[in-house]
Amino acid sequence: MATMLMMSHHAFRRDITRFIRAVEQIKAGDTSRADAVRGEWDTSYRLALHGHHSIEDSTIFPDIKSKHPELAPVVDKLMEQHHGIDPLLAEGDAAFADLAHPEKAEAVLSALKTLLDEHLAYEEANITPHLRDAKEFPTPPDESAANMYVNGFAWSMQGIAPHVLDEVKKMLPEILLAKLPAAQAEFEARSGRVWGTYSVGSATTPIPEIS
Repeated sequence: MATMLMMSHHAFRRDITRFIRAVEQIKAGDTSRADAVRGEWDTSYRLALHGHHSIEDSTIFPDIKSKHPELAPVVDKLMEQHHGIDPLLAEGDAAFADLAHPEKAEAVLSALKTLLDEHLAYEEANITPHLRDAKEFPTPPDESAANMYVNGFAWSMQGIAPHVLDEVKKMLPEILLAKLPAAQAEFEARSGRVWGTYSVGSATTPIPEIS
């Protein structure tokens, strides 16, 4: 479960880097993927980041706090950082709606990356070690949940080294394993439409290898 959390952190770092590059291209006059980039922000990235933080605040962090009371100050700081990130997501909504003035999105992304880099590193150092005992991902309760989870895994797995993914797949229930190849293919196709064709590497850490 610690590895799964770090995979999601990798994906957040990976995609904000891709947003920054895409906005730079728009600012330079290449608007060919502006609509796709705007859609990726509206329907994917900002929702995934807000949802990730909501789940942490409502389930993961209270559980950590109850099992490890000594981590209460750490958890409180992480939740405070979540509240600092939320306004930037709202600013991002307005900025991506107005990509005719890409400097607005550029400023939001720069500020968001700074906060995220600090937040994710702090969480990885202080929370991730306490998730290493959990070795199995629960079976989704229904088809809808299975589809949501498998799409999340397809998103978070892109750019992760194959041998790491092999270990993660050992933890997944059969219903997710069966759906995963199609979900990954669909996400790869979406990535091409949004970002174009450049390598996202083969990372073994939460830090992406984008070239």
